[in-house]
Amino acid sequence: MRAKGTLERDWSSLLPEVLNFIAKNLSEVSDFVRFRAVCKAWRLSTPITDLSPKFPWILVYESNKQDLECYSILSNKLYIIHAPKCLNCLWGTSGGYALDSFTKQDKPFLLNPLNNHEIHLPDIDFNYYYREFYLWKNQMEKFVVCCVYCDPSWIRWKLGFWQLGQNNWCQLNIELGSLPRWIFYLKNMFFIVERETGVTKAIDMDTGTLVYVIPPAEEYSTEDDQYMAEASGDIFRVIVRSPANDFTGIKRNSIYFFVYKEDHTKCEECDVKRMDIETGAVEYLPKSIKKPGYWFVPDLCEISGH
Repeated sequence: MRAKGTLERDWSSLLPEVLNFIAKNLSEVSDFVRFRAVCKAWRLSTPITDLSPKFPWILVYESNKQDLECYSILSNKLYIIHAPKCLNCLWGTSGGYALDSFTKQDKPFLLNPLNNHEIHLPDIDFNYYYREFYLWKNQMEKFVVCCVYCDPSWIRWKLGFWQLGQNNWCQLNIELGSLPRWIFYLKNMFFIVERETGVTKAIDMDTGTLVYVIPPAEEYSTEDDQYMAEASGDIFRVIVRSPANDFTGIKRNSIYFFVYKEDHTKCEECDVKRMDIETGAVEYLPKSIKKPGYWFVPDLCEISGH
């Protein structure tokens, strides 16, 4: 029973500007969904077409399964969402979309697994065999898809890319030599890691010219795992010093925290920390890797080898 003299609040009458301000300060995706579900007025005042940056979920990927497991680092919870369409051959995820294809030989397409929205890429018109695809979302909020392909002799590997809004694929006028170990996209540049040497070449996306070369990590091994990330204007390189399975018993449902900042002159040591998604348990692993002072969460799809 309401206390005498109190008035029942009509939450649906809040000004749209107030509702929009509140929604933009909700950093957890699940909180945003619950906020819009309160009533019709709140839902209309917070369109999903004008989303503010949210703390990302990590997709725990399993091929041909419609129940998607999404882990929130912020709330330390695992959400199971029934998707309208299952993922088949996942090449990568970025910006709420997955780069998917029916088989490794098929042309990929962008798929939002929550609402089934598809973005179809142009036909790949190179007269070549293609081998690998990568997906990123750049600073201009445009998707960038990269394709590694080669001539029929399987000798000359090249690089092509497509950006959202383009009608055709672009071909960079460079030859990669052998099939790259890794490719990353940061600051309008492709960072191509050579498989045999570990040398990283930074290629300008607009001109196809070589900008600079990063030497390999000390005692480089082709078994090393490598990631690159950007923070505060700096580009960080993450190196896992030995085969992941050898020292972590790497699991699909775990998140691994490790750090390495490119320095060329000074290297420090740190231990790997692993968090189990299902239990939330955190353990420190004894194997050391190179790092001074920054943490990075790799994509589970990449780290699990999918």
